[in-house]
Amino acid sequence: MAYRVLIAQFMHETNTFSMLPTTLEDYRKRWLIEGEAMVPHFTGTRNEVGAYIDAVKKYGWQPVWAGAANATPSGKLTRECWETIRDRIVGVARAAGKLDGICLSLHGAMVTETEDDAEGALLELLRGVVGADVPIATTLDLHANATERMATNANALVSYRTYPHIDGYERATQAAALVQQAMDGKKRPRCLLVQPAMLEGAEHGRTTKPGLMLDMLAKADRFEQEPGIDVVSIQAGFTWADIPYTGPSVAISHEPGVEARARAIAHELIDDMWRRREEGGASTYQPIADGIAAARAGAGAGEKGPLVIADGTDNPGGGGYNDTTPVLQALIDAGSTTSRSAPSTIRRRCSRRCRPASVPRSRSAWAATPTRRWAHRSRPGWW
Repeated sequence: MAYRVLIAQFMHETNTFSMLPTTLEDYRKRWLIEGEAMVPHFTGTRNEVGAYIDAVKKYGWQPVWAGAANATPSGKLTRECWETIRDRIVGVARAAGKLDGICLSLHGAMVTETEDDAEGALLELLRGVVGADVPIATTLDLHANATERMATNANALVSYRTYPHIDGYERATQAAALVQQAMDGKKRPRCLLVQPAMLEGAEHGRTTKPGLMLDMLAKADRFEQEPGIDVVSIQAGFTWADIPYTGPSVAISHEPGVEARARAIAHELIDDMWRRREEGGASTYQPIADGIAAARAGAGAGEKGPLVIADGTDNPGGGGYNDTTPVLQALIDAGSTTSRSAPSTIRRRCSRRCRPASVPRSRSAWAATPTRRWAHRSRPGWW
């Protein structure tokens, strides 16, 4: 008989310093999809839900599609938003009858008006529905603020290993394979989590050049080859969340009898993170004026290519408003604005005034866009 597996996605990276609440409408602007409508929407995609759809075909599962919800990073989810999507997923689980497994796609840094650890709360509710013996695996963003509550209620936390994040499909494939092995009785995974007293670590998870995070991931690959070690996940954490759980962590899924070894692996990786905490980006932070001076020196030395000077804390991809002006002011003060400068901010009144005067194809046009709640609109979904 085919295994019955519940599949759901509920994602948000919450910047608790943002004053802009996240609502159901924000989810609708990206995607908020009910039940079996997930299948045509995500079939053939290289994200987590696409991987779970392929796993259904590969393993012959009988899927229970609970829904998919994803919104652009911003402030805390309103109580209505959180409870509506949460209750939909948990309600489908309760109505499904006997379930053999659960595969989820979560972020790991969701905060709501009522929950600092939203993913932990959701996992706890689902665990309460299916009981202790049903395997639950979830993918997480590399920037998850993972918690012991998540680890206690999941058999595996499988985090991205790339930043920019391009391996969601591979991580969900890994999670699905472990759930299949657990349902077959070949694995009995349980999860532990170790978190250091750090707000930021692992170079914020950067994987685009050699450094600490890539070295730690190489170690994680080797550890996963050891008997009884199923998954080694390294979370860099999401610093723009004022909650008790903010910061990096290591999650290990392991078989019974090797908990001591799993904990030793986690502590070894945490020790690496602490010992090398001054490497990479942590050693290059500098005042804006110094950064601009260094950039001008590089340009004067004949370095080629476009130059990006960014206020990383104002990143809209991390819930920032993208409307701060210190970098622009420093460029003006340094006399560095030219016909090829393209400041990018989001100021609705400014952009409305600039749009009629913009020059198509001009490299000197002001790049201002009124897109606080930007995102592509999905097919019709919930509500």
